[in-house]
Amino acid sequence: MKKISLILFAILVLTGCSSLRNVSRDVMGVSTDTLESGKADSIYQVYPCEIGACFDAVIEIARDNNYYIFMKDGVRGLVVLMNIPECVDTTEVGVFLTELPGPQGVRVELSSRSSPAKKAVAKVLFSEMNDRFKK
Repeated sequence: MKKISLILFAILVLTGCSSLRNVSRDVMGVSTDTLESGKADSIYQVYPCEIGACFDAVIEIARDNNYYIFMKDGVRGLVVLMNIPECVDTTEVGVFLTELPGPQGVRVELSSRSSPAKKAVAKVLFSEMNDRFKK
């Protein structure tokens, strides 16, 4: 028992808490690492709104279009959508909201490993966001 505790302590010290947190997220199926790393190939638009209003609009548009909201985090400005029409039900599309400096507004960025899912969400989300927050 003492050896097991010592090994677990060594793993914790050598790898750090964050890697254990990411492993547990991966096991539970709620890790956003893949979506975050895919932001290099994201599709984005900038809207003249406050981040809270943009976040609320994304949630409302997702619900109106019957997307499954797998995860939402207003503090991080993150929404993960699933159940995208004509895509595998478990395909994830990450919606990242970033407040830009000054009066520039909010950058709404879509990331997914599936280009068709990302494009489908972009078509719907950006169209409705444009209607709500005209520049």
